[in-house]
Amino acid sequence: MDIRYIFSAALILMSFSSKTFADMPLGRMIKEQQSNDNTSIKERKIEKKDVFSQAVQEIAVDSDFPQETPCYDIDELILENDFLNDRWIQKIKKRITGKCLGVKGLQKAAVVLQDHFINSGYITTRVEIPSQDLLTKKLKLRVIPGRISQLIISDNDISTWGLPFKEGDILNVRDIEQGLENIQRTPWVDVKINIIPGVNNGTSEVEIKPQRTKRWNLRTTYNNFGDKSTGNQLLGTTGYLYNLTKSSDLFYLAGTSSQTGGYKNVSTYYSIPFGYSELSLFYSSSKSKQSIDVGPYDFDYVGKTQYFSLKGSRMLHRDASSKLSANAELIRRKYDYTLGGEELVLQKRDMSNLKLGVNYKKNFPGAVLDSSLSWLRFIKALGSTETPDMRNGDVSRQSQIMNLNVNYMKWLTSLPVDAYYELNLGVQYTPDNLTLQDQLTIGDRWSVRGFDDSGGIYGNKGFYIQNTLNLITGYKNITPYFGLDYGQIIGKVPVQEIESKKIMGGITGLKGVVYGLEYDLSLSSPFVYPDNLNVDKYKVKFNFNYQL
Repeated sequence: MDIRYIFSAALILMSFSSKTFADMPLGRMIKEQQSNDNTSIKERKIEKKDVFSQAVQEIAVDSDFPQETPCYDIDELILENDFLNDRWIQKIKKRITGKCLGVKGLQKAAVVLQDHFINSGYITTRVEIPSQDLLTKKLKLRVIPGRISQLIISDNDISTWGLPFKEGDILNVRDIEQGLENIQRTPWVDVKINIIPGVNNGTSEVEIKPQRTKRWNLRTTYNNFGDKSTGNQLLGTTGYLYNLTKSSDLFYLAGTSSQTGGYKNVSTYYSIPFGYSELSLFYSSSKSKQSIDVGPYDFDYVGKTQYFSLKGSRMLHRDASSKLSANAELIRRKYDYTLGGEELVLQKRDMSNLKLGVNYKKNFPGAVLDSSLSWLRFIKALGSTETPDMRNGDVSRQSQIMNLNVNYMKWLTSLPVDAYYELNLGVQYTPDNLTLQDQLTIGDRWSVRGFDDSGGIYGNKGFYIQNTLNLITGYKNITPYFGLDYGQIIGKVPVQEIESKKIMGGITGLKGVVYGLEYDLSLSSPFVYPDNLNVDKYKVKFNFNYQL
């Protein structure tokens, strides 16, 4: 090998400290590979269907009871078989205590309590007035729980152990909703659940009829979301398998490559529900390769990443219009970089993280809110080690990160055409200095649009806001959309030499479906950005998806 080549390589390798490596252009290469990985993951994700029953009116606890003659003084309300005993029932008891109730008042007391059980999801539970002596000034009401006497599943398509209810349970429509979500979490299935009166009084039979048309499908994606240096055209294929264990589980194996072969990604995913819980496994491996010119010589830069996560989630609460869930995730990440065939030891990363989060969804009249809050920190587990920049004090050994993500969709009825507005908010906060892979990046199609191939700007903390107006034309499923986005890095920009930390961009496009082919064509442009950020005046992007 040419001695000058070896000498140049040695000089370059010695010059790349943990800080300067994050400088342009190598820091940008890492971020571009991250962006490609994120694009591949998002393209493969299957959106889950939310199931909410029609909301029941609030109980008129404070309404007056009729004045009747004769009536009976009530000093105490005794509710037999009360399996709820929540604050609403205590409020109802306080409201009734001290009243003088006649026949209609007694009936109303039973109806108000029964409405509360129904509103809580126990739609087959009844409240009755047993025979009693009201001269004792004690009113006794009896709860008759409506139970599931039998589960009937058509075609033996799913097993009962994965459902959130079983024979003998008190029937709750919230459990039925969760069961529907579990079954419908995979595509190509339509489910009908019927509640039939049982043989015995107070019992019901639950009949589940899954109509599954496919247990697998292939999906191909083609877009130009990649970066210039490794090939901006990305072709991906994903194979999905559904309901492998008759428990509505989901599996996929996927691969993505740029047209030049400079970027490649392989990933696999598996998830399975257990009643109100869910367990998922994810693994991804990617490789990015490109040349760097140093004087008369070209050096091959290669970045390799591996990502593994084990995630468990649990539904904590759900009602007729909202859901609250919590999740815990164990993450393992490895990053390896070489230049001219030599390993960049100071840039190697072998990290593990613990991530805890909550998710809240709420249905409003004509609107939907979906939000999540998470906390992540570095941990020494699964063989991970502190990074070089942790050991030398440049970044925190804890690397604690708080992330808030909010998606809000609102139907607009005051416009001449049907339309809906979409808001996406992303916030990252940390009290620490972070290694490059953990820093927030703004300036891609998932944050501030209009900055493709610019590398964006990144830092320890910041936020972005996406605003999109979608018009429903009703013509051949064509949906025009217009967007305006803003983002800002807060505090110091650790490694980039830029004058401003604020960017704003816009986008306009068309999306729709024709003969099973999903398409998205867009034109985006940067509006506000640092003078020394390398941007294009406009970008034309396309994305096509087709599945068998």
